[in-house]
Amino acid sequence: MQHPDEIGPNAIKTLYSAEEIGTRIEVMADAIAEAADGPLLVEVIMNGAVLFAADLVRALSRRGVAVEIDFIALSSYGEGTKSSGNVVLEADARGAIAGRDVLLIDDILETGRTLSFAKGYFAEKGAARVMTGVLLDKSAAREPVIAPDFAGFECPDLFVIGYGMDYAYRFRELPYIGYVEQETGGDGENSSG
Repeated sequence: MQHPDEIGPNAIKTLYSAEEIGTRIEVMADAIAEAADGPLLVEVIMNGAVLFAADLVRALSRRGVAVEIDFIALSSYGEGTKSSGNVVLEADARGAIAGRDVLLIDDILETGRTLSFAKGYFAEKGAARVMTGVLLDKSAAREPVIAPDFAGFECPDLFVIGYGMDYAYRFRELPYIGYVEQETGGDGENSSG
């Protein structure tokens, strides 16, 4: 894959437009609101899920779901495009978890290691129920260790950027989900996994 400084705006192809993302988030919010038994502690897995989570919690609020938002930082990528396979807790959750319904929000599901780690982590802290929501489910070509409770889109095996997802900390600000077309074969792994 090209170095991020060599990628111009015309090299990025749109996979899901801002409008498609907005529509899908409304559908997800309907499903989550129906599943919620009361207030939700929304735990956002930073950094890739921040934009998605912001739009999703606003959609949940419009449906009358009370949310408290917190952040947890997990990593298995660093600056590369391939997962190390080891999930590292970089920033812990704050506040009371025991007895609460938790909704974990992540940007993308690939192997499921990150989401599985986070789900186990909150269960160990005494959460009454832990639900998971991802914007992109990229697990079709793999054997994920966990399936999300709520998913926005199926994602082809491409390295995606935009709408919070980055390549070496760049391109998070794009309002759509895109990919860089490869001239030669590259790997399609991405984000937090």
